[in-house]
Amino acid sequence: MITLRTADAELNAAANGKALQVAMLLGVAAIFGGGGSGAGLFNLIVQLASLALIAFNRPSLIYFFRKAPRILTLLVGATILLPILQCIPLPPLIWQVLPGRNLVIQSFDLLGSSDVWFPMSLNVRRTLVAFLSLMPPFAILILSWNLPEKEKNRLLVYMVITGVLIVLLGAQQLVTGNRQFQLFAETYRSQDLHGTFANRNSAGIFLDITLCGLISISSNKRFRSAWRFGSVAIGMLLVVGLILSRSRSSMLLVSIPLVYLVFRIFSSQISFRRTRRAFVAAALGFGLLIGGIIIIGKDNQRIQGSLSRFSRMSDARPLIWQDSVESIARFWPLGSGIGTFDEVFQIDETLENIGPGRAARAHNEYIEVAIESGLLGLTLLASWLIFLFMSGLKAARRGGTAIAPIPIFIMLALQSILDYPLRNETLLCVSGLMLALLVDSPYRRRSSVSGSDRQCDLGTGSA
Repeated sequence: MITLRTADAELNAAANGKALQVAMLLGVAAIFGGGGSGAGLFNLIVQLASLALIAFNRPSLIYFFRKAPRILTLLVGATILLPILQCIPLPPLIWQVLPGRNLVIQSFDLLGSSDVWFPMSLNVRRTLVAFLSLMPPFAILILSWNLPEKEKNRLLVYMVITGVLIVLLGAQQLVTGNRQFQLFAETYRSQDLHGTFANRNSAGIFLDITLCGLISISSNKRFRSAWRFGSVAIGMLLVVGLILSRSRSSMLLVSIPLVYLVFRIFSSQISFRRTRRAFVAAALGFGLLIGGIIIIGKDNQRIQGSLSRFSRMSDARPLIWQDSVESIARFWPLGSGIGTFDEVFQIDETLENIGPGRAARAHNEYIEVAIESGLLGLTLLASWLIFLFMSGLKAARRGGTAIAPIPIFIMLALQSILDYPLRNETLLCVSGLMLALLVDSPYRRRSSVSGSDRQCDLGTGSA
């Protein structure tokens, strides 16, 4: 007869196995997923790894759509189906009357193929790549949303370790003038700390995210005071790496981890005075670090160069946004297809705003969604924001690890005004993990039920 203790052991083994798979996928994403859309082969490695995990964990996939919050499953399903919908070939009578297709019609007329079937997306290959890019965060979500609190906290630890390793790698790159240990050609001889990222904004916000993870871990009652003092040193390393990334938006967003730290201090229910004192020391250390870096920066060329970027606020983004309004109107309300911005924007880019390089991106995720996915994309985006807001309120009441995603999603939403953080595979995977931490796990809600039922709560039973 299987005892409850045996069932619990099996349950813990299943949870450990799923957490290990998630950690491995996060590691693969951290190494290969930081190059953005320009690193197709590297992204493919992450995507294939995620597809293998989804295929290997089919019961978890089925269990997610059966037992996860209905609104979440609907949003996830709609997000995955949107790029597929845009790739379905349509008959000429339909696609030729869609907004913004005049140039496509003229091109097919010149080829004598005016009766060809054509999808809603103007670049099917890019839209299919966008679909594949959703698989890694989806795999992380279905594997980790119902993990025990201990395993979710362990995944945060892995994320913090990854952030530290990225800073250490970036430091080695900077020592060589970014001539060695580079993963992407764009970073060669750059002045920024990149680590495993091709874009300094992506590297910077990942370190912001890591800081929030570090704060969540350090406020856990199970960690000793020694760990909290050690976390101050780790926090200092992460902040220095953040400044050396030279990302202005990420340096400004560091205020959110600071506010989060203050919140965790005053909302903590820790009863031991010594532990609370150590936690307050961490906050003071963080504040002293910021002030110390500013003072030291006067004599440090790298830090001074990072901070001096705030004195040069001229930017081409407003010009891109101005022309993007014309692109939105051209393809409204259906959009041009996910991933097609670079091609379609050139139609509406005015001569006076053309620079030596291509815009490539709208540098505003909300505008880019409006161009590529139209009304449906904006509706889906608004639905996600509402869901995250409501889930954040519930998570704040639960406390623990569930609070960590709140400041992280706030930072991602704010940086999306000036950049495109979720067009990066690594950050997509982190978002999938944060979404899993935000959702209330049935394991926590029904921890008092029998071992066999709890095993089903992990999605490890028969499908």
